[in-house]
Amino acid sequence: MHQELGNDQFIGAIYSERLTESADVLLAADIPMRMEMKITADRGIAARRFSRLWIEGMAINNRSDALTQQADNMVAFTNMFTSRLREGDHIIFSLAPGNGVTVSVDSIELGRIDNDQFFSMLVSTWVGRVPLSSTFREQLLVGGDVSDSLQDRYASLNPSAERIDQVAAWIAPPEPEPTPEPEPEPEPEAATVAAATAAATQAENEVAAVATPEPPKLEIPQQEAEPEPEPEPQPRQTAAVSAPEPTVRSSSSAAPAPTPEPQVDESDEDYVPTFTAESLLASQRYFSQMVRKVQLEIEYPRRALQRGYEGFVRIAVAVDRSGNLLNAELLEETDHSVLNNEAMEAVEDAAPFANIPDVISGRTHEFTIPITFALSN
Repeated sequence: MHQELGNDQFIGAIYSERLTESADVLLAADIPMRMEMKITADRGIAARRFSRLWIEGMAINNRSDALTQQADNMVAFTNMFTSRLREGDHIIFSLAPGNGVTVSVDSIELGRIDNDQFFSMLVSTWVGRVPLSSTFREQLLVGGDVSDSLQDRYASLNPSAERIDQVAAWIAPPEPEPTPEPEPEPEPEAATVAAATAAATQAENEVAAVATPEPPKLEIPQQEAEPEPEPEPQPRQTAAVSAPEPTVRSSSSAAPAPTPEPQVDESDEDYVPTFTAESLLASQRYFSQMVRKVQLEIEYPRRALQRGYEGFVRIAVAVDRSGNLLNAELLEETDHSVLNNEAMEAVEDAAPFANIPDVISGRTHEFTIPITFALSN
């Protein structure tokens, strides 16, 4: 069980064809294995915090050259998790030597990393030199001797059918945008239709009058009469056809206005930054530098030495782009206040930290500082 601030976060499990209590056997990643997680946190785990857990764990437990080699794979891995994980979600990282690492959530395959050694990077965050917590590492490396109560709780956590459908939507192709229907031609006004009809009727009558010949008449001589004056020609009547009103098209037919870029709310814990290989490596290097700077400020308290106090502390830290300390909070503490206080003072004394590199986006940067107090044997 992994906890933060005394609250359960998830249960982790490692399955291997070879039962072992050795971290080195698991880190070798040369036999079929899988890592599993089941989320136990009431509110789940935000995608940003979930990604940071792996990014930091890999950074602190692996050499810089290994991080560089796996940078593209780490980006691909973090891009698989862009939505909050919910209570009961079942995450599996499965290694098939020669075929890489398959990643799935709630039986839905999110993707595959075509590199066996990436599994070793994942395992190192749990059983490496600096694990999530000392107890978490110890409870994993028990060679199969797992308590019945923990196994029962693990087995009881399962996603609902509705949740499985939600996860499946993460990888579903986007629906195509509907094709806009052509606008119907505007119908002419009633008065215009009536005028046009009258004009057409008169034209037809004129054509008929010209085309139909008069029947022949018999000539009968009559007394000549004085010819009547020819009537003055009357002006020809024409139908008045009004010009149609100009059509005003709705704004929907005009060119769409450019959509403004959405404003990113970095305070939203569900916000996930987009990484590149360059920015992710920069983030890991920055994190490692900050950890070393804090560790240089730590002095083992004399009283703790005299009484043999040991323990593991993890502190959540937030800084602005200039490296100024914005917040520091204990995520995990020891049973000894003297050690907890020393850890917090070390973070405060190490501030301000270095400026956040330009390649790393965001107004602030968050990371966790692991500190182990251990007496030399």
